[in-house]
Amino acid sequence: MNLHRVQGIRNLSDSTFILCFEKNDIKFVPGQHINVGLPGEDDRPYSIYNGVKDDHLEILIKEIPNGYVSRKLKLMEPGKFVCVDQPNGDFTIEREIMDELPFWLICTGTGISPFHSFVASYPGLKYRIIHGIRYSNESYEHKKYSDGTYLSCTSGDKTGDFNGRVTEYLANTDIEKQAYYYVCGSYEMIDQVYDLLIYKGISKAQIKTEGYF
Repeated sequence: MNLHRVQGIRNLSDSTFILCFEKNDIKFVPGQHINVGLPGEDDRPYSIYNGVKDDHLEILIKEIPNGYVSRKLKLMEPGKFVCVDQPNGDFTIEREIMDELPFWLICTGTGISPFHSFVASYPGLKYRIIHGIRYSNESYEHKKYSDGTYLSCTSGDKTGDFNGRVTEYLANTDIEKQAYYYVCGSYEMIDQVYDLLIYKGISKAQIKTEGYF
């Protein structure tokens, strides 16, 4: 792992923030993740949040009350260093299918991170984001997405675009048969969404998943 200088923190809520640091010589494909931690200490995998053309790297982090790494990363200040591993993972979009069909990007919580990188990196991407959160203040930087492409499903109040879980929305929505479905979030949500998509006639070849802890 190599040292990268921290450039700043952008707080999105009381517990969620974006950590920005030097890109250095890292090259990544949107959808990949990197392990990040403090020098000589534990690290955790985080999906890259920003676009490929940016001159820095960003990760979206939710502070875990008993989490060792997230709590320490929230205290980082510009000029300090984090350790960063090389990108890996295959939750990516193949170039040859990018213009074929629209993409449904289904996620919960900070699982929106790789989708933000997709949208920032591929300006011509045809997409819609279905984001499961508890409250609408967790719809992180949603105004950065094109009008009509972002839909929040809030399970904790009625302030979202849809009142209920992602699975409830999908169960009661006519979905496109000719589309690719990328699903990112908890394993329980992924299993439920996967089964729903198969039930609604989507083939396994049209579905790609990434589990978030």
